[in-house]
Amino acid sequence: MKNFNRRDFLKLGTASIVGSGLLNFPRMTYAQEALGDYKALVCVFMHGGNDGFNLIVPTDNDSYAEYAQSRQNLAVAQNSLLPINPLTTDGRAFGLHPSAAPLQSLFADGNMAIMGNVGHLKQPTTRDMILNKTATLPTELFSHNNQQDQWKTVNLDNNLLSGWGGRIANTYADKQAEPLLTGISMNSRSPWLRHPENLDLAISADGFDEYWYVSKGVGYENKRRTAYLETIYKNYNNAFRKQIADTQKRTLELVESVGGILKATPQLTTVFPEDNGYGLASQLKTVANMIAARDALGMSRQIFFVEMGGFDTHDDQNRDQPLLFSTLSQSLKAFYDALVEVGASSEVTTFTASEFGRTLSSNGDGTDHAWGNHQLVIGDAVRGGDIYGAMPSLAIGGVDDYKSRGRIIPTSSVEQYVQSMLSWYGLTPSQIQTVLPNHAAFDLSKINLMI
Repeated sequence: MKNFNRRDFLKLGTASIVGSGLLNFPRMTYAQEALGDYKALVCVFMHGGNDGFNLIVPTDNDSYAEYAQSRQNLAVAQNSLLPINPLTTDGRAFGLHPSAAPLQSLFADGNMAIMGNVGHLKQPTTRDMILNKTATLPTELFSHNNQQDQWKTVNLDNNLLSGWGGRIANTYADKQAEPLLTGISMNSRSPWLRHPENLDLAISADGFDEYWYVSKGVGYENKRRTAYLETIYKNYNNAFRKQIADTQKRTLELVESVGGILKATPQLTTVFPEDNGYGLASQLKTVANMIAARDALGMSRQIFFVEMGGFDTHDDQNRDQPLLFSTLSQSLKAFYDALVEVGASSEVTTFTASEFGRTLSSNGDGTDHAWGNHQLVIGDAVRGGDIYGAMPSLAIGGVDDYKSRGRIIPTSSVEQYVQSMLSWYGLTPSQIQTVLPNHAAFDLSKINLMI
């Protein structure tokens, strides 16, 4: 331990505020550089693999017939689909799942765009390349853990120790009043925000709660416990133990200061929906509260990770999917409305992600792991009301099928999906290339989702 210094200690892990709000790393002091504005990216990750091909469905007769033939007992009734009118068209018409009415209004108002058929790719890939074995494919396709990690790192060789969200946060951390508030994950730490040179936070949906029974100046017992902790903080001579003590002291200070700011921030009047056991609405409400306090916290750039599970619909898909889509769409709409309320709807871009899509073919009661998937991008800075990327054929065994089960090959890469959001956020072309290490394999100018 003689040569174990503070930097080495910091590299052991990242900050974490979970449950009662415990932050496990000390404050790092940087020279703040004013950026002159505020921007935030919010990633909504649908764990399990969302069936995007039932969220956005072709509605013209020929395309719907192809869809229905592939989906069989999982097909959504044509007359129940909610029509949308994209600004551009490839000749097909599309609609949203009947449980996603809030998304229909966001799209119609120009506040939401659809990114069609995006997924992990090492290079632009076609069915012929796969059948001829000339395609270089991502490793461990159709595996939850591997595909989640690959999505969160956009590093298909698994040799980077950071996520692309963490690489973004690292670019801006030294320009913040409080660097630790730059990258925040809800409920648990995410590889998406990981970075060896910087710290990310994980907080619960309850936000920055005070320490139980040690709130300063609240009651005799609390005062005793606070005084005892402060005595402990001062009595460590060993460098490693002192670092831990300083960490806990910083924890108390940050929880108290941020918690106090959030309490002093006017409460949102926007009504968020029930979580229905998924936790998405409460997470997004906490993020909205943090964004409402952006000026008081002195933040100019932030990046948030929220998550929703339940999308691994191997069975009971027809029963579970309506509630999944209803919860997702109501929560996203409430979050957008809350951002309008606090004057941040043009400063925050929300986008969805999921490790992969589902098979078009039914396994009898649900779907299995597949590849390409549709995603959503929401905010006033989005070129909304349109569909981006190439929408695929939904024929099993067709030109966009991986082999024979309706595992649709992505027509756009994750890099192409996110690059215009990174540019809007303020990253330079060279910084974007650092964030997206496989950028050279794709035409990043092909898709521009942002104003």
